[in-house]
Amino acid sequence: MFAKPARLFLLIQALAVTPLLAGLYFQWPLPIAIGLAAVAAFTLARVWHEEVWWSWIHLAFLPAVFLTTQLQIDSYWFLLAFVLTWLIFGRISASRVPLFLSEQQALEALAKTIKPRQRFLDVGAGTGRVLAYLAQHRSDLQLSGVEMALLPWLMGRCTLDSHIGWLRADYQTLDFADYDCIYAYLSPAAMPDLWRKARAEMKEGAILISNSFAIDEQEPTQTLPLHDWKNGKLLIWQM
Repeated sequence: MFAKPARLFLLIQALAVTPLLAGLYFQWPLPIAIGLAAVAAFTLARVWHEEVWWSWIHLAFLPAVFLTTQLQIDSYWFLLAFVLTWLIFGRISASRVPLFLSEQQALEALAKTIKPRQRFLDVGAGTGRVLAYLAQHRSDLQLSGVEMALLPWLMGRCTLDSHIGWLRADYQTLDFADYDCIYAYLSPAAMPDLWRKARAEMKEGAILISNSFAIDEQEPTQTLPLHDWKNGKLLIWQM
């Protein structure tokens, strides 16, 4: 319904202020008024946001703001939190991709699944954990990774072998035709754009692998259960 999740977030919170103002007008206890506003935000988010987890963020937002005002937290802590968030996650409001680190089960499954001598790209590669594992267990692969967030990228730059391609960029600027296998552990919100780019650029026979996140109306060629704590799986599409 709305193109930008950040704008939708602001709209929902603005509408949720209405029961808060009503509560203040009728002199209800402030915690009750804030609770009503939080429930209103939660309800609107369930209707308008595609991802369920947004609803819980909306539910907690106003109570969290109220709590921080009561604790009288110095303003520089908020600035510090913002800077750390940007360093770790990058422009998450635009990318809608938090930092996910692939579990050991996913690493082992990848090492067994990727065909020999493939040109492999990890999209949203985080700290380079996947590339480091594959470099150790699949020396036949030509490995590359791309990450936007500064701090994870720096960690990868300091730890990965020099022969691994390690880029700080938006994956949309890369040509997927240069790779035989692309791996992504992103978020549900990012999958439609990833699929469109993969279909437009990847060569026939190339492989797209997603950790846990499906693509709407696109049945994977193969699904590999990971048997981890979150019931994850590798979803594989062959172009």
